[in-house]
Amino acid sequence: MSQHPARSQDQRHPGQPNPIDIQKALSGVDYPTTREKLGERARHNHANTDIVDLIDKLPDHNYDSPAAVSKEISRIQ
Repeated sequence: MSQHPARSQDQRHPGQPNPIDIQKALSGVDYPTTREKLGERARHNHANTDIVDLIDKLPDHNYDSPAAVSKEISRIQ
């Protein structure tokens, strides 16, 4: 039995990018990588501006995996 969409487990606030969309925007990234390269890849993949802006807000350090990026994004959202 599927859940009604209004009762889904998605805890994001309205307007926040979907984690799956963020990972799609970062498709093709070679890890480890920097915030700057994440932003470049998102722009190259034609990510929407909300995702690019979110990536640009990440702390400027090396990210060793998609999970590390997701973890950092969850902290700033």
